Amino acid sequence: MSGKTVLILGGGVGGLVASNVLREKVGAQTTIRLVERKRQFQFPPSYPWLMLGQRKPEQVQKDLGLLKKKGIEVVNDEVESIDIDGKVVKGKENDDLSYDYLIIALGAEYAPDAIPGFKEHAHHIYDLDSAVRFKEAVEKFERGTIAVGVSRTPFKCPAAPYETALLLEDYYSKKGMRDRVKFEFFTPEGNPVPAVGAEIGSKVAEFLKSKNISYHPKLKVTEIRDGEARFESGEQISFDLLFCVPPHKAPKPVVDAKLTDETGWIPVKPRTLETKHNGIYAVGDVTSLPTPKGYMPFLPKAGVFAHGQAEVVANNIAVQIKGRGKVKEWDGHGSCFLEVGHGESAFVKGRFLAEPKPEIEFHMPGKVWHMQKVLFEKYWMRHWF
Repeated sequence: MSGKTVLILGGGVGGLVASNVLREKVGAQTTIRLVERKRQFQFPPSYPWLMLGQRKPEQVQKDLGLLKKKGIEVVNDEVESIDIDGKVVKGKENDDLSYDYLIIALGAEYAPDAIPGFKEHAHHIYDLDSAVRFKEAVEKFERGTIAVGVSRTPFKCPAAPYETALLLEDYYSKKGMRDRVKFEFFTPEGNPVPAVGAEIGSKVAEFLKSKNISYHPKLKVTEIRDGEARFESGEQISFDLLFCVPPHKAPKPVVDAKLTDETGWIPVKPRTLETKHNGIYAVGDVTSLPTPKGYMPFLPKAGVFAHGQAEVVANNIAVQIKGRGKVKEWDGHGSCFLEVGHGESAFVKGRFLAEPKPEIEFHMPGKVWHMQKVLFEKYWMRHWF
């Protein structure tokens, strides 16, 4: 066990879980080193509440420096390159971070420049600063059309834009402004949340319809102008306030290291998250993970998957380091809350690697699921630190 180093790139859900589980399973002689450019862990599932003013930024963040008391070394740096042959990662501040095992949990980056006008005219809540800016825009909005949409697939947290639309509708209803606000929803998807299948997607469509939110599927954004979104089909949607999921892409260091494939993401073995390189694993949003022929060819991008995958990878690396223990496989389990307003949430869970297709359960909105999400937030902000 002596002298081994596990290098974990990314301090989001996957990196945080992997570093904690590894620290529990291996001795102090093994170095667990977490590289993250941000000093704070930030919890994206709480961003919709932040958008509505129900959370403050400090409530959805935690100092990664707290991990040091657990024996996890935190390197505050931005990854610049990955040398696979040399087993070295270079950062802006640290030239040589060597490793015996590498876990890539860098997530997805955003590419607003891929759509002309996106940065100038669109809001989103896919990072903390953007969520704060959108909150300010929501508070100032008085009347007109709010367009909520998806620019490109894949994107992380497939339910998030639908949740955003439903929560905003509830927000303006409670303020007595609903008659002054028109909602339009657009997406390149054929039906809502296709990762969970057409039957559940139709229920989400019904939620939108019941709130008088117009739904426009199969629309791919090509350009955003002041007050107008334009689509590949030639259609246009006018708006006074725009929420749009930004295009996603794999981080440049993994692309430059030729870790990605034609999908644009890192291919991994579905059950073990191994890449084609010995000792290198990838978890979470940065991966391209095929699923059985079911609803989608690839696993959706969601933090719950990064969590489960990180536990499996950490366990299996620990088995290799210690030379004993049982190797585990990831079972594809995942779950998701869909806030619909009125203090209620729907809940979806399933096994996304089940044969011959994913096995999904859907629970209609209720206050119990909303409370479960609140408890989930509390667990995350306490347990891993």
